[in-house]
Amino acid sequence: MSDPVFDDARVTALLDLALREDVGHGDRTSEATVPETARARGRLLAKQRLVVCGLPLAERVFARLGGVAIALHAADGDVVQPGTVLAVLEGTARSLLAGERLALNFLQHLSGVATLTRACVDKVRGTKLVVRDTRKTVPGLRLLEKYAVRCGGGTNHRMGLDDAILVKDNHLALGGGNFDAAVHAARTRFASLPLEVEARTLAEVERAVAAKPDLILLDNMTPDDMRKAVALVAGRVPLEASGGITLENLPAVAATGVGYVAMGQLTHSAPAVDISLKLEPLRP
Repeated sequence: MSDPVFDDARVTALLDLALREDVGHGDRTSEATVPETARARGRLLAKQRLVVCGLPLAERVFARLGGVAIALHAADGDVVQPGTVLAVLEGTARSLLAGERLALNFLQHLSGVATLTRACVDKVRGTKLVVRDTRKTVPGLRLLEKYAVRCGGGTNHRMGLDDAILVKDNHLALGGGNFDAAVHAARTRFASLPLEVEARTLAEVERAVAAKPDLILLDNMTPDDMRKAVALVAGRVPLEASGGITLENLPAVAATGVGYVAMGQLTHSAPAVDISLKLEPLRP
């Protein structure tokens, strides 16, 4: 059974848009060169080590086009090696050709996010550091990209602006500059939402601790300052590091003792992985 995210109305709308964008009024090349009755078989093949993500989307792409049956040989979240067959598709040749690129676009991107996330999680395995994503997602793809992060073993930060409070420097600059008043207003108006506050210096960390938020975001701090912040807070409030954090410097962040790390790189900079869909004709 696929994740409920694939039945979300926003994902359905995205599929509609993507098909209109790519297929438009029809695949004219296939209509001109491939007989309407032609049938074919295709194999989705992993060409590198990767974490699988997006197979239910591929199923939905071809379901919209019709005439294609898919047998899955892997599941989202699986770690597979080069040469692994992820799925076998069989059906109308024109439908396979029309859906080939869109299915691969989804699979290569989402599996790329999942693969990078797994690499980050593995990099700090054995430590207490929790790897989380951010709102730095491709517009329209947030639900799917955050699902891909989960497939890779990471966890999600807030989904949008409406499900958590994060008081940052721009809020203070535009809201009067009074930190205590801003935190109090957020607590009072949206008491049920998690409250996180940003701190860029150790002085701001000390100020943030006094406000008793649910989480303090250490913004663009050096590992040395993160260690000092951990000592200053002394477990009173969970700490999250953010800003300029990569796969390479994750171990240094984990060594500071912070509990969470928010990484925009997981979604905005994950390279697409190499997956192919090779088609062959089926003889009558």
